[in-house]
Amino acid sequence: MTRIETLARLADLMGLSARDTVALPTVITVAAGKVRMAEAAFIAECAVNAPLRAYLAQVCATVSPAA
Repeated sequence: MTRIETLARLADLMGLSARDTVALPTVITVAAGKVRMAEAAFIAECAVNAPLRAYLAQVCATVSPAA
């Protein structure tokens, strides 16, 4: 599975709107870097950690451009 496919599945799991999904790659990169995890490992953690997904969804909504 490509990174784009993985992020698309994660966005779907997170219930992100198309507008908020645009921010997801950058949010993942920054968050993974802050906790010093590889992005692939961070994405895998997101897949099983609902509170982390909820937090990242809020971040995506906050940093996404207004409609």
